[in-house]
Amino acid sequence: MGFMKRLTGERAGRRTAGKRRKPSPREQRARMRTEQAEAKLLETEALIHEEAERLRRATRTSA
Repeated sequence: MGFMKRLTGERAGRRTAGKRRKPSPREQRARMRTEQAEAKLLETEALIHEEAERLRRATRTSA
């Protein structure tokens, strides 16, 4: 089989279409850190919205 046929033939790109590889321990730890940071960010965002709502209510009732 010629070189160009191997590059452009039906076998081209077959390696990338196979099953996905298992993430390394370093990648797994990074994913966990990311998930924890996102959870903390969502929690902080919820607290900010609650505080803002509380302040809006306080200013409406005092005005």
